[in-house]
Amino acid sequence: MILFDLVVNVLALSCRSHLVSGKVLKYGTPGSVGMISWSFVQLEKKISAHLIPENYSSATYNEIHPVYPGATVMIGYQSTIVSHFAVGEVIRYANENGSELENLEKISAKLGTIYDLVASLSKLFTTILALQQLERGAIGLDCTVSTYIPNLLASGQDVTILQLLTHTAGFDADPAPPLWTGYASYNARRQAIITQGLMTMQIVLEIVTGLTFGTLLERDFTGPLRISDIFFNPGNLALDTSRIAATEFQAAPVWGTVHDENAWSLDGVFSTAKDMGFFCVRILKPQSVDKIFTDYNTAFPVHEHGLTARHMGFTGTSMVINRPSNTSMILLTNRVHPSRNWSSPNIARQMVGYWVRKALGFNE
Repeated sequence: MILFDLVVNVLALSCRSHLVSGKVLKYGTPGSVGMISWSFVQLEKKISAHLIPENYSSATYNEIHPVYPGATVMIGYQSTIVSHFAVGEVIRYANENGSELENLEKISAKLGTIYDLVASLSKLFTTILALQQLERGAIGLDCTVSTYIPNLLASGQDVTILQLLTHTAGFDADPAPPLWTGYASYNARRQAIITQGLMTMQIVLEIVTGLTFGTLLERDFTGPLRISDIFFNPGNLALDTSRIAATEFQAAPVWGTVHDENAWSLDGVFSTAKDMGFFCVRILKPQSVDKIFTDYNTAFPVHEHGLTARHMGFTGTSMVINRPSNTSMILLTNRVHPSRNWSSPNIARQMVGYWVRKALGFNE
């Protein structure tokens, strides 16, 4: 199966299993689609429990912290949203040391809270737009990147579009390449999961379309789907924070601007949980979906993900779709507020998967 940064499989699964009749997302009860409602009651309780500062072992690095200050969760089954809830606060702390704001100064997380998706989840937009240009014949998987960027560094002249999209371009990781020289083998270096490949793909897309990436996203993705809460922040300007979750403290809380250092110059991507669910709308041709499920990386068998597609973002965001069960799981948190060193949200990600599985009727 082609990786395309793993998360593009989300789109592929959507095309194959979700909304094949072109319907839009709608709300419904778990029982209306044959799922167990009690499991989602338990899921909300468990997600809420992680707001409490405790020692969650490795999840909080053996320190006493909450796993996140706020979260919004959305679970979908085919075209039905069966669970959608928000817990905690989008801003909770007054400084990087974790001093809490007065209650009146805190802002609760809501269903429509906008989260910074960070560089890692922004890759899925790059991949989708790349597949659309592939459909239109503007790019080719086997074409070298230097076809579109003639001044590409000499060491990357043989890199293809396919290699950019499958994390096999062999680019050095960031931010300091000398720190990343200890690869076990050349192949290990060639399959390194880093951001430079998709960042280079973004440049290719801007060259072949003549549009900025944000404009291209609006023209070919958010516009056709009529969604407004997935957007870039051109110039990384301060946005209205009334609906946006705060992230890490620097000189002040990063709030309404891009958190990820690697995305500062790329405007960043922001979204609500519901608008992330619109990836379940079919916008690719079946032939493109077939390419996504073709394994172009047989040399790297550990990267096969035929049943479940997933991707995570550094700020605490994640998106998962399980192909056999037709379920999608979106967990958006601001776990880096007030510090990236406080916690990992993996414990919550696992909890979402566990209770969705229970809702489908599976035992332990």
